[in-house]
Amino acid sequence: MTSTVRATLAMLLVCAASAAAQDTLAPVRDLYASAEYEQALATLAGLRPGADANGVVEMDRYRVLCLIALGRSIEADQVIESIVHADPLYQPRPSDAAPRVRAAFSAVRRRVLPAVVRSLYADAKGAFDRKAFPEAIEGFEKTLRVIDNLDEGGDNFGDLRMLAAGFLDLGRASLPAPPPPSAPPAAATARIVQEPVTAAATPPSYSNVVAKRQDLPPLPFSLAKTTGEYRGAIEVDIDEHGNVVGTRLLQSVHVLYDPMLLKAAGDWKYEPARVDGRPTPATKRVEIVLRP
Repeated sequence: MTSTVRATLAMLLVCAASAAAQDTLAPVRDLYASAEYEQALATLAGLRPGADANGVVEMDRYRVLCLIALGRSIEADQVIESIVHADPLYQPRPSDAAPRVRAAFSAVRRRVLPAVVRSLYADAKGAFDRKAFPEAIEGFEKTLRVIDNLDEGGDNFGDLRMLAAGFLDLGRASLPAPPPPSAPPAAATARIVQEPVTAAATPPSYSNVVAKRQDLPPLPFSLAKTTGEYRGAIEVDIDEHGNVVGTRLLQSVHVLYDPMLLKAAGDWKYEPARVDGRPTPATKRVEIVLRP
């Protein structure tokens, strides 16, 4: 079975599960519309959640609506909290919920999401440290989406957002390159010759590489408040046009600063090294010294 067929079947199963959840909730919707909130809650308690997360959230949404209508706000907040943990990006639409319901969701999101953001980042960083880069990329992308959708206080996560974005770039850069397209089959009369394969060498280092643009990113706010200095070093590969085509961290400046530094170094510009008057690729070591 091809991957396309598997993906199509998975999508059909998800759609079928969502449709089934909608059909199952039809009695609950009718009871809610008739203001039979206690009966709607009893019906929900007898329903079996399916495997589809959207169906579970939809059931909990009706549970919240009924609890708020009955004035049971503490229980409603507990259900909202479970929704936020299951889907940190979920917010009821104005067409689906009254203002007081949306206000209850906003209050719980402000209370719960900061811990969710830190947990998402920690899980993504753990995957990155294990070199599980696809998992790390997905985790950092979700972390950034949640930070960008915080109702309030998103600015408080500026440093964490910058760090997640930096590790996201590093994770994407660490993915293996796609295999080259296979060559067409050789003619039957052709003779196959096995050529030796040699690894690409790092360009040599020359002393006549001159920086034209070598701006350093500012220190994150949490580091700028400290005293002392931060030191580190990176190495950049420079092509014959003076563009940076590779970066390597030789000595860490700080775990918060390293991803920002490597990203900024990719935009540096140099007067290329010259051998016998001709521009040539080279490497350059850059020492970093930062004082808050």
